[in-house]
Amino acid sequence: MNYLEQQGQDAEHVCYDVKYALRLCLEHDLKEACVHIYTTMALYEEAVELALQVDVELAKKNADMPQDDEELKKKLWLRIARHVVEKQRDIKRAMEFLQESDLLKIEDILPFFPDFVTIDHFKDAICTSLQEYNKHIESLQEDMNEATESAKSIRTEIHNFRNKFAFIQSQDKCCVCHFALLTRSFYVFPCMHKFHTDCLINELLPHLSISKRNQVEDLQRTLTNEATSGRINQATKIELEDMVASECVYCGEMMIRSIDQPFVDVSDYQTEMNGWL
Repeated sequence: MNYLEQQGQDAEHVCYDVKYALRLCLEHDLKEACVHIYTTMALYEEAVELALQVDVELAKKNADMPQDDEELKKKLWLRIARHVVEKQRDIKRAMEFLQESDLLKIEDILPFFPDFVTIDHFKDAICTSLQEYNKHIESLQEDMNEATESAKSIRTEIHNFRNKFAFIQSQDKCCVCHFALLTRSFYVFPCMHKFHTDCLINELLPHLSISKRNQVEDLQRTLTNEATSGRINQATKIELEDMVASECVYCGEMMIRSIDQPFVDVSDYQTEMNGWL
């Protein structure tokens, strides 16, 4: 056993064949050594099951071994609690598990108790559990109140945006091409950036995925054909606006995502450099 403990519990770094060692320990009924090897092999359920035949404390030690698996850890602790109640009939010790493991609740181990157990055995645990539930309910109530306030605030903002307007001056210019804004259709964002529709789309397209880019181009062609026939479908227009005008291309999330992109494209770098010479 000293040798096994010196080797540690990393199956990839121990200096022995874990399967062969396990077979030898099982043949010689070395249960504690088998528990150690089971844990080394990450067979925690088998380790706890065998540890219960040796010592409950050993089983509790192995029940805490699984990392990042709360469900398995809880299952192992429940197995130990069931063993203590059904085999050892130690109600008091089983109740102590509630303090030793944060994963167990009184309602988890109640089904293991025999019918003759009186409420005095777990009165304190029930009171503690009810207090925890009360705190949890109060916390949920606070979250609901915060969510209600947030929803109210969002509704107010939506209402204000519906009634929001901006003044456009005759000398206002497109932020992309710098030509007069009123010469053709345009968009004005709450940040007061102004774009011609075609300038906005051209500025936006390089930042879109191929599928969305194709979708925008298809919608543009559809609107062009509908304008030629004199029957513009408002649904098509709204769909295009949702894709290209949901946020300002200079102030929105798209600009943040493109912060690591160079100002000059790699393919145009040499041409740009020659222009400065």
